[in-house]
Amino acid sequence: MKSQKSHNTIIAARQLYRFQPIPKACNDRLSSLKDGEVWFSDPAKFNDLLDMKPNIRNLVLDRWCDEPQFTTARRCALACLLANPAMYQGALLIDPALLRVFQDWVADRCDEEWNWDQRLSAAIETRIAQFGVVCLTPQWDSRLMWAHYANDGQGFCIEYEVDWGKQQPNFRYVPVVYASETPSFCISEAMFTPHQFLQRVMASKHSDWAYEQEVRLVCLNAKGQYVKVDPEFVRITALIAGYAMPCGMQSKLQQVANHLRVESKRMVPRSNGQFDMESMTWQATGSNR
Repeated sequence: MKSQKSHNTIIAARQLYRFQPIPKACNDRLSSLKDGEVWFSDPAKFNDLLDMKPNIRNLVLDRWCDEPQFTTARRCALACLLANPAMYQGALLIDPALLRVFQDWVADRCDEEWNWDQRLSAAIETRIAQFGVVCLTPQWDSRLMWAHYANDGQGFCIEYEVDWGKQQPNFRYVPVVYASETPSFCISEAMFTPHQFLQRVMASKHSDWAYEQEVRLVCLNAKGQYVKVDPEFVRITALIAGYAMPCGMQSKLQQVANHLRVESKRMVPRSNGQFDMESMTWQATGSNR
């Protein structure tokens, strides 16, 4: 039996952290920070090559019923849902392009289901490939996160305040669920339970990555770019210098924090191998949000 664990305790977390590498001329993620905007990464560039790349196929033939009449029944059932496209698209997975493919499948009466399975899977995968992701964690003091994502402490960390109860229609707040086996996804799940399918696709990761305790912000229509986000939902509250960040770069971090009107902090190692987080001198005028 495969093991599975979900970090339910982080659903209520308000302060979440995004680790970033040391700024360089070719990749300066510090200077590019913008007030009221969040960078949503392209999952195709993630370390985990299987992340957000689900295995989607027709599992009905393997696990349930291979009678030809069953395919006809599925078409009739989906036709009933498609009778109200606006309601059906409320599941957010179903964009106009995927809706058209489903409509074409319902209208088709040929026996070449194998070709249709390939076409449907490709259409669903194309939709998922539009998603952008912000990878966050409640762990600001994780040695592994600083080592793996912030150049062994030379980089920095962005502190966000996230009010998940105020998420916007095209954004999802998703605590990741880790399992010892990556799940398979059935075409019928996307058709008949798109809300559950969407959640599983966004939240599923292998348990090898469980140390990250990841919480995701997913944008359903943009990736690899800054996206305007309601500050009532997500806002930067601090920039945190890594414990090995050079002094000159720490000054730059303070300047960016002043410009964004947020607090600047730094990690300070303790003798027992743990970390403290202390405020740096903040000279911005006005009050912090």
